[in-house]
Amino acid sequence: MDLGAAPGSFLQVILEVVGPEGHAIGIDLQKIAGFGDETDKRGDTGLGNVTLLQGDIMNTDGVVAAVKKIAGVLDVVTSDLAPKTSGIKDVDQGLSVELTDQAFYLATRLLKPGGNFVGKVFEGADLPWLVKRMKKRFKKVTLFKPPACRDRSFEKYIVAGGFLGE
Repeated sequence: MDLGAAPGSFLQVILEVVGPEGHAIGIDLQKIAGFGDETDKRGDTGLGNVTLLQGDIMNTDGVVAAVKKIAGVLDVVTSDLAPKTSGIKDVDQGLSVELTDQAFYLATRLLKPGGNFVGKVFEGADLPWLVKRMKKRFKKVTLFKPPACRDRSFEKYIVAGGFLGE
């Protein structure tokens, strides 16, 4: 499952990884285009192995119910969520941590034991708190800044492996 999936670049990579036998779910507030012609009532596209859902990830119960109906438990949750930035670094960072914390919470409700999580987050004062929370639920948690990120960018990715389950 990819949270904040629009415009779809993470989903394209996920579909390559899972191959024709796997299934990917993309969720975003915006419509996610480019994965087939029209979607049916369930959200499936013409590709057959991707389901696109337009909705708010803060609707925890709705997201969990929809994903469990489509796929049951998940192997991986990715999040490329980012807040609408205000230009005030501390505010933007706090909002980013809030979004990533929600993605992490959804992951704890949907991942199978041993599953993995990758989420984008802005660096700042709240980040150590989030990492500490995640270390209680995953075997390994690391921070990673891809070489493609600009030097002045304060975004990083939290990579968490080995979900410990409930």
